Amino acid sequence: MKAVVKKQQKVDSIVKEFEGAASIFLLNYEKIPVELDNKLRMNLKSKGIKYLAVKNTLLKKVLEKMGVVGLDDALKGATSVMVGPADDPISPAREIENFHKENPDFLVAKSLYLDGAVRPGSDVVELSKIPDRQGMLAQLVAIILGPGSTIAGQLKSLTEKLEKEQAGASA
Repeated sequence: MKAVVKKQQKVDSIVKEFEGAASIFLLNYEKIPVELDNKLRMNLKSKGIKYLAVKNTLLKKVLEKMGVVGLDDALKGATSVMVGPADDPISPAREIENFHKENPDFLVAKSLYLDGAVRPGSDVVELSKIPDRQGMLAQLVAIILGPGSTIAGQLKSLTEKLEKEQAGASA
């Protein structure tokens, strides 16, 4: 009975830690060296991304309690879970892809849960290409200013041309 209570407390603790999760990424955690894992954990923590290696049976209970369905098929083998924050639910995809580029043998995405839908782990590559909020704002500013800066450049060029013609005519 005591073990059951401890497991329930662990489930409740993980559910609380994952509170506000906007995305869930399940990864193959097999054979990752400790030093790489520690480096990854520190990097993710600095970016506000939660990351845990959890037994599949425990993770299944956590997901049930969170109301996340459809990931049971991915709960095989060594599994770790990354949870994206509400302000940037795609950030784990970028981090997984960055890590995977340097370490292709480790941390392969099994499956993910985003916007209430289960998606295959292979979607991580495409999702990682979506810029974060700052990147999107920078692109938006460039789009907005693009036509104005083009017109300003053309006006400057025209003004310089006219000034040269006037200088040539007065000489």
